[in-house]
Amino acid sequence: MRGFVGLVENGAVMRMTRLHSLVSLSLASLPSLLSAQSPADGMRLIVPIDQPTTYLVDVDDVVVHSWPSQYLARHAASLDKDGSLVRSIKTAPGFHDAFAGGGFERVALDGTSIFRWHYYGPRNPTTHHDIEILPNGNVLMIAYEEYSHAEAVAHGRHPALMDPTSPFRPDHIIEVQQTSETDAQVVWEWHVWDHVIQDVDPTKANFGVVADNPQLIDLNYPILAPAFGDWNHMNSVDYDPVHDWIIISPRGQNEMWIIDHSTTTAEAAGHTGGNMGRGGDLLYRWGNPAAHRRGTPADQKLFGQHGPVFIPEGRPGAGNVLVFNNNAPGGSAVQELVLPIDANGDFILRADGTYGPDTPVWSYQGDGFQSPIVSNCERLPNGNTLICSGFQARVFEVTPSGQTVWSHRAPHNIVFQAEYVERAIWGDVQQVSRMDGGSVEFDLIAGSRFAGQPYLVLGSVSGTAPGLMVDGLLLPLNVDSYFMTTFSDISSPLFTSMSGTLDANGRATAYFNLPGGILPSLLDGLQFDHAFFAVDAPTWTVVKVSDAVRFEIVP
Repeated sequence: MRGFVGLVENGAVMRMTRLHSLVSLSLASLPSLLSAQSPADGMRLIVPIDQPTTYLVDVDDVVVHSWPSQYLARHAASLDKDGSLVRSIKTAPGFHDAFAGGGFERVALDGTSIFRWHYYGPRNPTTHHDIEILPNGNVLMIAYEEYSHAEAVAHGRHPALMDPTSPFRPDHIIEVQQTSETDAQVVWEWHVWDHVIQDVDPTKANFGVVADNPQLIDLNYPILAPAFGDWNHMNSVDYDPVHDWIIISPRGQNEMWIIDHSTTTAEAAGHTGGNMGRGGDLLYRWGNPAAHRRGTPADQKLFGQHGPVFIPEGRPGAGNVLVFNNNAPGGSAVQELVLPIDANGDFILRADGTYGPDTPVWSYQGDGFQSPIVSNCERLPNGNTLICSGFQARVFEVTPSGQTVWSHRAPHNIVFQAEYVERAIWGDVQQVSRMDGGSVEFDLIAGSRFAGQPYLVLGSVSGTAPGLMVDGLLLPLNVDSYFMTTFSDISSPLFTSMSGTLDANGRATAYFNLPGGILPSLLDGLQFDHAFFAVDAPTWTVVKVSDAVRFEIVP
């Protein structure tokens, strides 16, 4: 494509000018245009353990991008809404190298480490396993903390159930907020230590009836002495923005727990407060009723599970929970659970002191599918489910009926998790100075199946909704004066390479160039959204639309 003139020369003006007259539709009312019998359009983020690189695979199983690091990635990585990669890293030797991390880093698309944070504090905390990026950009992390043998016994742990040569290490959750270009602080925390109960010694703290307190955690379960004091071994954390809940996966208890994030740190340490009125006590637990004296081993449903996640709004099964049940009878299984919530929004505790459901509403268990450790799963926009069988280094996608429609074998021994990525356009900055001017670099990653196809980057200053339908695809831009400028005046010095041809990996780079001092001050705070589409050159049909990326004009 050679800009708008090139379109005219190729006889495509009639098709392109249709953009001006098509009816805009709301994304919220748009039915899924993707068939659940095909893989979901988009990328997959692959996170191998103890490797210095995280990489992005397209729907045709081509590695189209990677993020290097000077650190080994301990376990988790995720893409933030600004396009940066946030990954847990190993920053110092830990008490147990298989689990210990130490912090996280934020990496730009070009691999530049733009922020790094190390977790230090009392009780020798050590981050491990998963992270979760909150909508506000803060990061949730799991960490161990150390208590001496004497402290654990005083708290109610039976001395015979501990390794006398090691500290006792229960888990806690921290929320980390970046406060400057070089520092961050913990702004919220929740500790297992604050929500335990024991019934073995009435002379010690936290004595009570375990079976009558499902909101508390039995300090003496499991009964085996944990190696290295690793009692809970939480391996994942996920967030529900609808209810402000956190779901965590304590593998040691073979359960998943939901807690209230709306509390203050002080409330999270107690038993009242927050939206649910229960402080930091467990709102819900599922998977092993024997962990709170309300069942036997025959009632156990989770076995070394990983990665319970809330299905987000807008995806089939929204509000349900997906979990990778590693050692389920018959082999690993992915299971979908409907949370038992009443009309008031409270979790329903049954008369027998347990929570439902009795059975999953959906499950997948395939031949040769087995991962005793690591792994995760995720519901995709088209209703398929992305599964990472981490011990097999296999990432694949199945339909609701269990048909495999996409598969990837990672060239590594173990993959901790995989994540679906809808993003196809990155902007390297989020602000441009009106006075000083500046450039925004747009990196387009459409995927290898769009190699050699023409693309056009367009913009809007009136938001991304309702957007514009073109050839059955929703372009998340509104038609306004700036949209028309990017559409019809691509030769403007404001723009560089806003049209062109995607390379062999379906990639291209474009630029917005703002000279300093040309805009009036009343435009301070104005937000520009940009997205691109690609067309099939022979027919000039739009075959790919991207998400939108935003920057703001500042003084």
